[in-house]
Amino acid sequence: MAEASDNQSVPIVRLVGGMALAQMCSLLGSAAFASTLVRLAGLWHMDSSRSGLISSAYFIGYAIGVPLLVALTDHLDARLVYLASCLVGALAGAGFALFAHGVWSAFFFQALAGFATGGTYMPGLRMMTSRLAGEARIRAVPYFTTAWSVGTSISFLVSGWVAAHFGWQSAYLAGGLGCIAAAAVVMAAVAGVPMQADLSVVPRRHPLDFRPVLRNRRALAFVLAYGGHCWELFAFRAWLPTYLLFTWHRLRTAEPGVAVSRWAMLIVLIGVPASILGAESVNARTRNRTIRYFEFVSVVLCLASVLLANVSFWLALVALFVYNIAIMADSGALTAGTVAVARADEQGATLAIYSLVGFIGAAIGPLIVGHVLDLGGGFHSAHAWYFGFAAMGAGSALASVAMSRAARSEE
Repeated sequence: MAEASDNQSVPIVRLVGGMALAQMCSLLGSAAFASTLVRLAGLWHMDSSRSGLISSAYFIGYAIGVPLLVALTDHLDARLVYLASCLVGALAGAGFALFAHGVWSAFFFQALAGFATGGTYMPGLRMMTSRLAGEARIRAVPYFTTAWSVGTSISFLVSGWVAAHFGWQSAYLAGGLGCIAAAAVVMAAVAGVPMQADLSVVPRRHPLDFRPVLRNRRALAFVLAYGGHCWELFAFRAWLPTYLLFTWHRLRTAEPGVAVSRWAMLIVLIGVPASILGAESVNARTRNRTIRYFEFVSVVLCLASVLLANVSFWLALVALFVYNIAIMADSGALTAGTVAVARADEQGATLAIYSLVGFIGAAIGPLIVGHVLDLGGGFHSAHAWYFGFAAMGAGSALASVAMSRAARSEE
C-alpha cells in the first residue's frame, strides 16, 4: 500500500493493521447467537420466526445507534466514540450471558451489542481514514472492511468451540472480552498518528441533518446497494450454521460435533480475499458495471447452494464456499466507492446513512428468511430452505437494481 505523499511519516502499516485487528476483536461475539441458535431454540422453545427476530435484533440495535454515533465523527475525534462503544459491547456480552432467559431478554442484549458495533465499525473506518491522506485513504478501506469478515469467521469458530466446551453463556462472555481487547488495540494503533482532517472546522449543520447526503445521488446509489448487500450477507451468516446442521443430518448419520462451527468459520473466512480483490479490480469508470456483475453471480450461486444439498453434503459445502465469495466480492467496492463519492465535509454523515441503510437490510434479511422458513415448514424441512435461500438472494437482486438506476442516472 502506497504511503500518502504529503505525510511520509505516518506509520500506515501500524495504523491500518491495528485498526483491522481491533475490528476483529470487537466482533468476537458477533456469531455467538448464530452458533448457539439451535441449542437456545430448544432451550427456550422458539420457532424460526422468533430465532430470526433475535438474529435481527443485533442489526436493529446497530441501525438505532449508527446515525448519531457515526455522524458525530464529523464533529469530534472518532476515537472517543469507538472507546465508549467498546464498553457498551462488553456490557452487552456479559448481560446476555448472565441475564438472557428468553426471546425478549435475548433481543435486548443482542440489540445492545449491535448498538455497540454501530460505534465501532464505521467510526473505526472514519478514525483510520481521518489519519490518512491521498490514495492511501481510499486503498486502506477494503483492508479494514475485510477485517469484518475475518472477525466474523473467527467468531463462528470461537463461539462454537467455547459453547461446546464451557456452555453457551461462555460464548457471549468471550465476545465481551473481545470488545475490551479492541479498545486496547485501538489505543496502541493510533498513538502518535496525527489527524489529517481538521476538526477545528466543524460543519455548521446538525449532526443528524442528513439532507445534504440524500441530495448526493451518486452516494445514494451505493447506499441503497449496500442495503441489499447486507440483507443477503447477514441472512447468510445468521442461518449458515443451522443450514449446515440441517444438511449434515439429512445426508449423514454421525453427529457433527464442532464440525459445523469449523465449516461455518472456513466458509466465511474464505470470502476475505474476495472483498479486497473486488475493490482492487474496479475503478471509477467500471465500478457500477462490475458490482452489477457480482450481484448476478451471487443470485445464481445462491440457488445452486440449496439445490446441491439434494445431491451431497460436500457439493453443498463447496457451493456455499463459492456463494460466500460472490457475496463478499462487492463489499469493499461498495464501501470504497462511497468514500470516494462522499463530499469532503460529509464523510461521517455519508457513512452514517450508508451504515444505517445497510444494517436495516441486515436486520430485515435474517428475519425474512426465518419467517419464510416457518411458512415452508421450519428449518428441519428441505422444502422450506428453497424459499429461504430465494429470500436470501433477493438482497443481491435489490442491489443490482440500485446500481443499474445509478448507471442510467450518470449516463
